[in-house]
Amino acid sequence: MVLAAAAVAALAGCTAGSTTTTPEPSPTTTRVPSAELAARAAHSATSLPDGRVLIAGGCVTDGCSEATARTALVSAAGTNAVEGPSMAAPRTNHTATALPDGRIVIVGGFLGENAGVTGSAESIGPDAESFARLPDLLQPRGGHVAALLPGGRILIVGGWIAPQRSSASAEILDPGTGTIGPAESLPWAADALGAAVLADGRVLVTGGQVEPGVASSEAAVFDPSTGRWTPTSPMSEPRMKHAVVALADGRALVIGGTPDDAALLASTELYDPVSGRFERGPELQEPRYKLPDGALLLPDGRVLVAAGGRTVEVIDVSAETSEVIEETDRRAAFASVTLLRSGDALVVGGYDDRIRLVGRATVVGLP
Repeated sequence: MVLAAAAVAALAGCTAGSTTTTPEPSPTTTRVPSAELAARAAHSATSLPDGRVLIAGGCVTDGCSEATARTALVSAAGTNAVEGPSMAAPRTNHTATALPDGRIVIVGGFLGENAGVTGSAESIGPDAESFARLPDLLQPRGGHVAALLPGGRILIVGGWIAPQRSSASAEILDPGTGTIGPAESLPWAADALGAAVLADGRVLVTGGQVEPGVASSEAAVFDPSTGRWTPTSPMSEPRMKHAVVALADGRALVIGGTPDDAALLASTELYDPVSGRFERGPELQEPRYKLPDGALLLPDGRVLVAAGGRTVEVIDVSAETSEVIEETDRRAAFASVTLLRSGDALVVGGYDDRIRLVGRATVVGLP
């Protein structure tokens, strides 16, 4: 498949609370030229220790009816991609967690449209040559969240488990010992949640879909030292299919989402772990959702958001602004963004408003 390059265009008419900017075309915005990086959405994209990026799973047909077990390896420079080893199961909306020892652990996910979810877990080493099976989850799930705990353990929370049924259950996978066990349940049952590991090692979990088309504003923090959840004050509005990014100053930024699968949110919220409260953050340049793997923290403390909308933007929390750096032709829901060693960002995949795969893989230069 020939991968389309994203167009860079000037923007006007910014939303309230943001600065008006007209981005210059970026000379480093390029496509990834490889037939092996097939169009996909709802996949994962995770950096390996040598700088390569593992693209795993995702849906590979318009309508997202078919999931894949195939992977691809993008070079550290983002200039080419080759086919990687296949996973044991096809999966979408799974989680991929990078361990301190260089392994990547992939857990759960949907097996395809109307095909249920998997409880399988597997890891791939730093050489990215093959996958190794890990213990199955106690509860098969998709649309869950996973967070790295001290000692390389992984907290797995919530998710869709059956038609019109989500779970509050949590479990802890220890890839080092090859064991898995139950953890205290989240105070509410949901899928399409958001999560981030705070600076002190605790895990913030937010919102999610509590019934079809209904999001929650609840939030709670898991303390790995006690194994207990502590509810926080709620977010200012219900959100699901949003993103949460831990900031360098210890706070966490909650980005976009939807309250009802109809209205999309351009708002953000800042969680303060000291007060346990949320406050309003910078407004996005456009409303966006379906971005669990579409936002990341940049080395300078800003946040890059590259999924769920028709633009790529950079949020500066300290300046209370968000700046569009690239405009694309179609919305890219469930796209991924990964930081390359060059300091550029690799943006892969997604689907548009009609659930058609966009087939896009680009390296975006950052201002």
